[in-house]
Amino acid sequence: MKIIKNPLELQSNLKKMENISLIPTMGNLHEGHMSLIEEAKKLSKNIILTIFINPAQFDSKEDLDSYPRTLKQDINLLKDSGVSILFNPSIQDIYPEKPSLSYNMPSISNELCGKSRKDHFKGVIIILDKLFNLIMPSFAIFGKKDYQQLHLVKKFVIDSNLPINIIDTPIIRNKNNLALSSRNSLIDDKNFNKAPYLYEQLKICAERVINGENFYNSELLSKKELIKSGWRIDYFEIRRQFDLSKPSYNDLSLVVLGAAFLGKIRLIDNIEFCIPRTN
Repeated sequence: MKIIKNPLELQSNLKKMENISLIPTMGNLHEGHMSLIEEAKKLSKNIILTIFINPAQFDSKEDLDSYPRTLKQDINLLKDSGVSILFNPSIQDIYPEKPSLSYNMPSISNELCGKSRKDHFKGVIIILDKLFNLIMPSFAIFGKKDYQQLHLVKKFVIDSNLPINIIDTPIIRNKNNLALSSRNSLIDDKNFNKAPYLYEQLKICAERVINGENFYNSELLSKKELIKSGWRIDYFEIRRQFDLSKPSYNDLSLVVLGAAFLGKIRLIDNIEFCIPRTN
C-alpha cells in the first residue's frame, strides 16, 4: 500500500490505474470501514481509501477539534487490507482557497440531520466533488449508517452526470447492536451500555408501524422512551426510502431515522423496513 499526501503525486499514480474503487473516510477506522474495503475488492483490484478530516462539514471548531485522529493506528489496520493507495492530504492541499460549491443542494439537505447541522451536507458534497474530480473512480463505496448522506451523494452523482457507481453497504454493528462509528470512541463508560437503546427504539417503532400503528404515534412513543432514558433527541422520524420525503399511508418501503445525544455525543442510526402489502 502506498501512502500519498500530495494530489499531484496521486494523479501521477492514477495514470497507471483504471476501474478504481474509492472509499472516502475521515479516519479512526473500524470494522465498518473494513467492510467497505471487502465490498471494494469485489469490484476492483485498485482501491483508494482517503483519510481527510474535512473542516467544511463540521458545525463548530470544538466538534472538529474533538474528532478522533488515529492515523498511525489506521495505517497499521490498512497494511494487509488490499487497499492500493491511502490518500491523506493536508487541508492546504484540498482547500488552497475558501471551499465553494456550484451545485445547488436539494431541499432535503435542510431536513433531518441538515436541520440542526447547517451546511453540513454542503461540506460533504464539497469534499466529494473534489475527490471525485481528482480520482474519477468507477465506484465509490459508502455505508448505510449515514442514510441521508448516502441519499444526497447518489443524487449529486446523478444530477452532475458523473460516471460513478455509488455502492451502499449494510450497517455494521457490535454485539449489542450499536452501529459502529468513529464517534463511538468518545462515548464515556457510563453511557456506552446505553448507546444501543437508540437502535432498540428504531426497531420497536418500525415493528409498531408494520403491525398497523400510525406513523406519528409510533414516533412519539419511541421519543418518549428515549427521553425517559436520558437521551436528548435531535430527530426521530419515519420517511420514504426512495426520496426521504414524509410518507403517506400508501407508501410501503420506509426507513425510520434517529439522531440523539447521549451525554455530549450525538449518535445516528436507521432501520429500513417494509409494510406488508394487503389485498
